[in-house]
Amino acid sequence: MCTSLDGRIIGDRWGKLPGYRHESELFERTAASFGIGAWLVGTTTMDEFDGRKGKLPRAKEVIPRRDHIANPKAKTLGIGADAKGALRFQHNEVGGDHVVLLVTNRVSNDYLAHLQAAGVSYLFCGQAKLDLHTALRKLRSAFGLRKLMLQGGGKFNGAMLQAGLVDEISHITVPVADGGEAVATMFDGHPSGHAAAKLRLFSHKILPGGAVWCRYKVVAKHT
Repeated sequence: MCTSLDGRIIGDRWGKLPGYRHESELFERTAASFGIGAWLVGTTTMDEFDGRKGKLPRAKEVIPRRDHIANPKAKTLGIGADAKGALRFQHNEVGGDHVVLLVTNRVSNDYLAHLQAAGVSYLFCGQAKLDLHTALRKLRSAFGLRKLMLQGGGKFNGAMLQAGLVDEISHITVPVADGGEAVATMFDGHPSGHAAAKLRLFSHKILPGGAVWCRYKVVAKHT
């Protein structure tokens, strides 16, 4: 994750850093260095890659509530949470990565028919709320995943951390003070009065443009 000095994550407000061709290059370059072929985001972040919203056509038949793997041989995956069936993907890839959605039993029959027609894979991971442990187990079973890169937003990152499903944090501090109100941070939504996790720094590096890249192990999660 890339954040401002004050922890905000909406980077398109910060402009291009010296030494980079475009605003997202810093994020893309460091993410690619891990060599992990699957990324996971929440609904709001996945919506950035989504198509136009509109009323779904009525399904011609009842769709069974079971997992649908449209491309079991996919080598790279773009995975998004969509508990309510809000997304409307018209294609089954994002930048060459096969789209997989994590859904619940709340989603409609019409929505499932639409995803099947678009060639999108989906996994049922709860009744009304996503069970993140179930989601990761199913992703490993269906696609053989052993590593997954979590890429936001703040609420989804926070939920994954709270569930004990984050083992490493890669954090780039961009030399910008954002100052915006109601802007998401890297981890949002922790309900208790103390820190969500303790970390151990094991790597740090100054990048072109003055950004600082730190990597941490999560050594203890607070509940």
